[in-house]
Amino acid sequence: MAKLVVFRGDDVEREIHVGSETIRIGRDARNDVVLDDKAVTRFHAEVGRDGSTFYISDLNSRNGVWINKQRITRKTPLELGVPVTIGAYELTLEDDLGTSELGGALPTDDPTAVHTAERSGHGRSSSSSTRGKATASATGSAADAVMRRPAVFWSAIAVGTMMLCFVTYISVRRLTRPGPVQEVAINTPPPTVPDPSPTPPPPATPVKEEIVAGYLEAAQFAIEDKNYEAAADDIDAALELDPTNQDLLVKKKQVQDLAAAPPPAPRPPKPTPPPPEVVVEVQGITRRPNESPADYSARVQRIQTNMRNGMASLDKEDFARALTSFQAVDRDHKGYMNVDQLITDATTKQKRAVETAISNGQANESANNLVNAIKWYEQALRVDPTSAAAQGRLAGMADRRTKLGLQALERADVFRKRNLVAKALEAYQEAADLLPSTNEKKAEAQQWVEKLKQ
Repeated sequence: MAKLVVFRGDDVEREIHVGSETIRIGRDARNDVVLDDKAVTRFHAEVGRDGSTFYISDLNSRNGVWINKQRITRKTPLELGVPVTIGAYELTLEDDLGTSELGGALPTDDPTAVHTAERSGHGRSSSSSTRGKATASATGSAADAVMRRPAVFWSAIAVGTMMLCFVTYISVRRLTRPGPVQEVAINTPPPTVPDPSPTPPPPATPVKEEIVAGYLEAAQFAIEDKNYEAAADDIDAALELDPTNQDLLVKKKQVQDLAAAPPPAPRPPKPTPPPPEVVVEVQGITRRPNESPADYSARVQRIQTNMRNGMASLDKEDFARALTSFQAVDRDHKGYMNVDQLITDATTKQKRAVETAISNGQANESANNLVNAIKWYEQALRVDPTSAAAQGRLAGMADRRTKLGLQALERADVFRKRNLVAKALEAYQEAADLLPSTNEKKAEAQQWVEKLKQ
């Protein structure tokens, strides 16, 4: 039984037994031997058998099949141990130990038979243990095959031939011992080689239509995979065989159009249904009937956040913000952490702070200190924006504060023109404090305050 050994560099990629079936070699996954190299055509070559001889044929590949640094152009016999180069790979035919099926293919009379592997492989030396063993195995197998011939053969051989076979046997034994492989020339009778016939060898490939159909099928697969470069390579290779094939020309135009078209927008990934959520209820917050896990989690987070914000605002005596947060908590979950009591306490403190601010404002207004009175009334509104008392006090003094503010602005202009900066700054500040926010002169007074402070 023969085997085909696939090398890449000094590494053995694969071994495949060779029988009567044809072995297809190429880059396409549908080949019997797949060579992953861009220099290898999709359907590059094939190995077949004719009697006891194995042949290799180039399937119109782009980069060819090479033996002894020569590109083959027709169906070529394979010799044991002679590497065949395809792209970055080397394929070697070897005799599987213990068989003589390749006896007719082994050139035993050639004194260079053992050295063939050394001269090939792009300069690789015979020190590679893998190649050395392959050559020694092939030579030893051939010698054993000779010694197992029938008795009729031996009866026709003279005593001298028997002595020669004995010497050959000793030489082969020495070759197969462990250790470095020695170069041994085996002088055995050459096998009978049929005279070359003037008749051309049978075609190395299937009919042209079958090859073109194979390339067309491979191109269609490449188009479906959106690999337009590979599809174009397959179509070009087929057109070399049949340049006028209309199907190929139409397919080539299709590939060119697809390659030139902008890529389609990526499809959004299909949403993966989320795994069922395990809901763990938070202490003090009961899950509502028919409330989804996501809604419950969002409500819990909202309650906890509002509770923290409310407590922080209460500590800062920002009663309006505190009440807004506490009321949101109460809407989401009644009675959570005594929130109703917190609302009552915050409301009481807010009312007391508003009353204090209004009282202080009235005292300053009675003392004719309108600036401080205004500040106290505005403080009351910050504590409770809905305070009607504070709004009423500010509305009642609107005309008076506008009049006094405009007077202060006029004094400030006079002081500024006299270069009395300190008095001008004080008068502008008074005007800015007195004038309502709706009066356009308030902004002018504030601008002069900023300039004079510089």
